[in-house]
Amino acid sequence: MSFNLDYYESKMVCNFCRKSYTTYKVRPGRFKVKGQDMDFMPIYEGVNPLLYEVAVCPHCGYAYHKSMTRTYGPFLSLAGESYINKLQKVMNLCRERTIDEAVASYQMAYLVAKASMEEELVLANFALKIAWLYRLKQDRMSEKRYLQSARDLFNKSRAANKESEEKIQYLVAEISLRLGDLAEAKRGFSRLLTGREISNKYRNFARKRWEEYKYQHQEAAENNINFL
Repeated sequence: MSFNLDYYESKMVCNFCRKSYTTYKVRPGRFKVKGQDMDFMPIYEGVNPLLYEVAVCPHCGYAYHKSMTRTYGPFLSLAGESYINKLQKVMNLCRERTIDEAVASYQMAYLVAKASMEEELVLANFALKIAWLYRLKQDRMSEKRYLQSARDLFNKSRAANKESEEKIQYLVAEISLRLGDLAEAKRGFSRLLTGREISNKYRNFARKRWEEYKYQHQEAAENNINFL
């Protein structure tokens, strides 16, 4: 039996089939956060724990992430009817993962969450994390596709509190900028910079991001966007 110092085995009981399994998680000492992108993607040094956030049952294919809440009773029945029972083959993603396998795990979590009628905010965060993984692969086309999905879902989601509402507003503006939708980015950042109820935290995020954009794209900003 091989032993890898980068990981430990996390014991799981599948919510759907109730069978036990173990799956890899990254040991805390094997990575370090050295920064983050402006859409909050953490930049890690060492093994990337993002690849192992979703646990996928090797027996039935049920995918679980800690952000999911509708993991019982009728919601499990919906997941079974719409997704699990239709699987022809179950992937075993319980050991070391490639980026593509991590993408697959989040796609499975997205499908389970959608079938289970999770809130749009949960789905939006899954789509955003898939976009991050494609960014690591430098697959710009796939990244943009999932950024678009994330933005659509963030726009549909309802914030639970002021902090999450401001974060959603900021992410919609930031994703719009990454997608080249400058009109929507302008509206979003403008609301964050001028809104009376916006916290200093997100006002500063918006100001820093817009100043960075103007510095990197000065000519385009001068020709097409004239605010601030």
